[in-house]
Amino acid sequence: MSVAYGVGESCVGRLEVQSMDRGGGLGLKSAARRWANRTMQWLVTRSMRQGVRAHAEGRDAFLAYVERQRRMHYLTDAPILPMMEAEAVRVAGPGVLSSPPAPSEWFAPKSRKPRGHVFYVHGGSFVAERSPRITQLVARFAATAEAQVFAPSYRLAPEHPCPAAVDDIVAAWAWFLDQYPDEPVVALAESAGTAVLLSALQQAREKGLGLPAGIVLLSPWVDLSLQSWSVTAASLAGTTPYTMESLALVARFYLDGMSATDPLASPLFGSFEGFPPMLIHASKGDILYDDAVRLAEKVRDAGGDLTVRLWTDETHVWERMNTPKAKESILLAADFIRRRLDAALN
Repeated sequence: MSVAYGVGESCVGRLEVQSMDRGGGLGLKSAARRWANRTMQWLVTRSMRQGVRAHAEGRDAFLAYVERQRRMHYLTDAPILPMMEAEAVRVAGPGVLSSPPAPSEWFAPKSRKPRGHVFYVHGGSFVAERSPRITQLVARFAATAEAQVFAPSYRLAPEHPCPAAVDDIVAAWAWFLDQYPDEPVVALAESAGTAVLLSALQQAREKGLGLPAGIVLLSPWVDLSLQSWSVTAASLAGTTPYTMESLALVARFYLDGMSATDPLASPLFGSFEGFPPMLIHASKGDILYDDAVRLAEKVRDAGGDLTVRLWTDETHVWERMNTPKAKESILLAADFIRRRLDAALN
């Protein structure tokens, strides 16, 4: 099922529902998915226990554990080519006279001239760099939206807790606006990257910096206090490969004593006044589903322009997979990006 929820002139909003489900074999598929989720939860919990023990042993042991997890993340979230074609490539940046304040990469379509920019902030639970598969997703967005993507990195926890990541993205955003003052740009982020991006844009607004022409969020994580009901329910029901404990642990690494309800860490508790049109893609099968719902309500209450599409049974950031639903989500999000860029160009 796909649900579009729009908030425009009124705070009442409008609701449009389109059934996207297909019959046949759902019982068997659901049973297989529950088994896979339980298995993954066991593996994740085992890894988290190792992290707790390493943390108790001291800083060196803990940082060694973090590095092992980062390597594992890089290897297991490998690109899915050649099954999938990404019609975009890395391209050179703007030159040597002015470099971005943080390590960054640029992507552009192979066969078409890009029109406008996408400012991309990756997830990775605040502790990992952009994985090869997410890098491939960035390239797919460059190709599908026919735009050049600027993908800055940021410092990672636990070595650099919040607000280091937010500060880095604010700096990257300020640099981009300085280099391309008249260039239309849409911001895009997934998972934990949405918390970093939205907090950075809230900070940028307070500093008097301009905001993007639009914002796209995939499977957003915006509340590190874990108050969303789906975090508890999905963890206990085994309907997700992730657990509440695993989210709590990486949130602890990122917060390092900061309040989980500080808008610098959890933008859900900040202000969305003056934000541009926003698109959210989320799934009821995701442990962070209610983060998307609560964020939509917060933007609605601020009188924002918002569209939310909710799928029924997809996993977290399913757009990184080679499935019909992944392609559908990318196409719909890229269409939003293209329309926002074209509107800014005209």
